[in-house]
Amino acid sequence: MISADRALRIILDAVPPPAIETVDLPHAPGRTAAEDIVAGGDIPGFKNSSMDGFAVRSASLKGASPGNPVTLSVAGESSAGNPFAGRPGKGDAVRIMTGGKIPAGMDAVVPVEKTGGKSTRAVTFHEPASPGDYIRLPGEDIPRGRRVIRAGELLTPYHAGVLAATGHDEVRVSVRPRVGILATGDELISPGRTPTGGKIRNSSSYALMGLVREAGGRPRFIGIVRDRKKSIRKKIGEGLAFRVLLMTGGVSVGAHDYAGESLRRSGVEIKFWRVNIRPGSPLLFGVARGTLVFGLPGNPVSTAVTFLQFVRPALRKMLGRTRLVPSRVRALADESLVVKDGKRCYMRGIAREENGALRVTTTGSQSSGVMTSLLRANCLIVIPEGTRSVRRGAPVEIEFFNDPF
Repeated sequence: MISADRALRIILDAVPPPAIETVDLPHAPGRTAAEDIVAGGDIPGFKNSSMDGFAVRSASLKGASPGNPVTLSVAGESSAGNPFAGRPGKGDAVRIMTGGKIPAGMDAVVPVEKTGGKSTRAVTFHEPASPGDYIRLPGEDIPRGRRVIRAGELLTPYHAGVLAATGHDEVRVSVRPRVGILATGDELISPGRTPTGGKIRNSSSYALMGLVREAGGRPRFIGIVRDRKKSIRKKIGEGLAFRVLLMTGGVSVGAHDYAGESLRRSGVEIKFWRVNIRPGSPLLFGVARGTLVFGLPGNPVSTAVTFLQFVRPALRKMLGRTRLVPSRVRALADESLVVKDGKRCYMRGIAREENGALRVTTTGSQSSGVMTSLLRANCLIVIPEGTRSVRRGAPVEIEFFNDPF
């Protein structure tokens, strides 16, 4: 039995480099950037107005006041996409719209609400202007040469907007790994059937499909297979066509737990079996022909916890993400916590802020079969190896489920 840290190192060392593809900009959000992207020019590319008003030479309004208004001729208009042609005279103003290019020689904009007179030929000003007023400078948002996207960054709709602004209509991204999900067990039936004779509905596979999508993978359920060695090997052969194969059940020490033997006979090199954690101790990991193979425990909570701790980091590395594991933060335990065997323990917890302090309590029963504990929880409480108990009020480490790492 190996430690959780050692198990994760073995898994990550086996992860192949990300595969790369190019996608059109509308398909970029939700993908992972495969390379740094640098702005090839200034954004904005020219001086423009941040307000509707009048472009002026600030020197023309020197000394303007309510008692000493200054009136300038309106030489024309500059609107977004339609700049003023030519160079205005020293006694001129140019009507300008938000985004309009600043005419040559002008160094300030006066918002329309700060002017007087409704004539289209002249405009009156009652206060001075300073150079740079209401003007956006070239490169004010993004200067030429700035890195706007880092390799390994998860692209959002805002990244797509920045890419478009910098002249990109496509982007290189990591290929989303295809993940096969195989459930094993005579007891399993599909969700739409009514359980009889000791059967249970297959639930873990559906949770796994959602977890794989959240992690950036492309899940495919390849079925339920009965506890028959030949049948299991046949399905494993199908699963090895994926970049990742997730098997649930059959990895413990029961008389009908055939996953390990079946994987070996199918050409999978087993890197480890059993990890010093609770829940999820029977975790198995192996590789075959470029496929990462995980044998996950069948109990729903064990399946979810081992996915979060071991499979998700592998998928993130396959995507080239820069952070592979979520942050851990400290919280105060609102109840005494007991670990029976000294394994590293992942308890489902509910964390909250109270009087400026982060506090956490468990969801109740920590049985690996209580699926609803995952619904109530917003974090995992991580109790390190060798710790048998945590007193009430003592600090513990937690991992939030919604950490946007």
